[in-house]
Amino acid sequence: MIDGLSFFNSKFLWPVVLGLVILWAIFIWKEWSQRKEKRFWIKGVVSLIGLFCLGMVILKPALPKDQAEGMGIVLTDGYRQTQLDSLKSKYKRIPVQQYVPGQALNITAKVDSLFLLGHGLLDFDFWQIQGKAVTFLGADDKQGWSDIQHDKHIFLGETLKVRANYHQPEKDHWAVLLDHTGNPLDSVLFDEGPNSRVSITTSPKASGRFVYSLVEKDENGEMVSEEPIPVVIEETLPLKILIINDFPTFETKYLKNFLAEKGHEVSVRSQLTRNKYKFEYFNGASNPIYQFSQQGLEDYDLLIIDADSYFNLNNTSKSALDKSITEDGLGLFVQPNASFFISSKQAFLSFEADYSEKLVLGESLGSMEKYPYGFAEVFPSRTILMDSVPVAAYVMKGKGKIATTNLKNSYQLLLDGKNQVYTRIWTTILDEIVREREKVAEWESLTEVPHIDEPFQFNLRTRLETPQVYNEEALIPLRQDLQVSSNWQGTTYPRNTGWNQLQIQKDSMAPFSYYVFKAEERNAVSQKKRMMSNIREFGRNQNTLGRDSAMSKIFQVIPPIWFYVVFVLCMGWLWLEPKLFGQ
Repeated sequence: MIDGLSFFNSKFLWPVVLGLVILWAIFIWKEWSQRKEKRFWIKGVVSLIGLFCLGMVILKPALPKDQAEGMGIVLTDGYRQTQLDSLKSKYKRIPVQQYVPGQALNITAKVDSLFLLGHGLLDFDFWQIQGKAVTFLGADDKQGWSDIQHDKHIFLGETLKVRANYHQPEKDHWAVLLDHTGNPLDSVLFDEGPNSRVSITTSPKASGRFVYSLVEKDENGEMVSEEPIPVVIEETLPLKILIINDFPTFETKYLKNFLAEKGHEVSVRSQLTRNKYKFEYFNGASNPIYQFSQQGLEDYDLLIIDADSYFNLNNTSKSALDKSITEDGLGLFVQPNASFFISSKQAFLSFEADYSEKLVLGESLGSMEKYPYGFAEVFPSRTILMDSVPVAAYVMKGKGKIATTNLKNSYQLLLDGKNQVYTRIWTTILDEIVREREKVAEWESLTEVPHIDEPFQFNLRTRLETPQVYNEEALIPLRQDLQVSSNWQGTTYPRNTGWNQLQIQKDSMAPFSYYVFKAEERNAVSQKKRMMSNIREFGRNQNTLGRDSAMSKIFQVIPPIWFYVVFVLCMGWLWLEPKLFGQ
């Protein structure tokens, strides 16, 4: 690259130079017999000029362009009229075009700098203004639900929590969560101020695909706005759980009852005296286990064992347990006691004495007893959080996990009537450590608010070598991750609102349901996310109406026709010259 000059095909620079030097050397060698004549030098210069022009045709030189050809304005949803009027008054006859998603912006062919007004372009249209100097002026936030967050898939028995933000709420207005039949489930009064954060919860009673509603009501109970809350509620798969205790405890008594009520198959072994045990079975057939073996543990998803029993395992049982965790993915939860945190036999986790015997779960959840130890943040241990509060920790061991908690006497929550808190704690802990069941496919939605005729992007993780994904109409092309071969990404364009479905051809039992919103639904949410996406892409500057130019320096290719004409003239002269001199 030369100062002030750039080549679009700069990667071919040295091969072209080398080729031209060789051609010129061959020409000089061919005409060397005429070196004593003046015509030899003329032909040498002409051939050099011709070869130089040929090289320029290949390399495509470009010169810097200091001045912009012109400015333009692109209007998107939510633009301010006063802002448009200010631009028009400053830049007379400036071209203006209204943006329509998916349609070409013809204005880009005439200008090289743009003012982008409103909430901005959709992500898939950013390519239309690449290479242009863009000044994004943005728009005001629209009144309404600017943010709505909730789990799109939950298991039956879990709590559905909807967290949302309302921009510019009206006084004495309410947020109400309705079920799919229109019955109110929970409500909260809006806070005063420019934004109101609300949190509404409910516990679904049935599995399936449901559309709840987040409704705004005024002081008279009249509906002002309504937003759908689509949720897929799945049946909880029953687990096979083995509980081993050195002696019966209240903690185990209430925990086994809780697991049995959830439909899990629970086997309990409690030691009465030396080599004498009491066995209990819930939701399953009797299967007494006296000593661990890898084959005997392979049917269980989780082993819960107290610290004394864990430390007193013989070498055979310990080896079988280690193999079941490492090779088969068994989850192990050790129930701690006071000496567990300082025992030299405990080597899988690290603890720090914090001298606090109370764990505060939150203002609404209260507190509970704990051992005076906290979890040390040492790799590879990981904490299990409930509402940002660590309630347990685990470490990966092969395919499985080993975990424990610093909570003490959690059954006291049930005696105090805090059944929901107890359920959340143990559901959070056990869901994290149970044996992971292999799935043919795991889906992930990359598009947060799908709409009709807009791209819906998704990720697919599967062990199938060549998965084929279909929507209701056709096969969807997939792009494989080059680094992780089991990861695939696809894009489809939904044509119907409501529930849509994707499915792998070879596995009709692994469909993926996603909800497509109507154009007027999640409007404020979509516009805010679009504006944030445009800010990340172009930056935001609302005070540039007085500037002289919005264009950065660009390079313009020199028309190759000029080099081609000179090349043809040079070649024509070299062809004609021998005939003029009678050769």
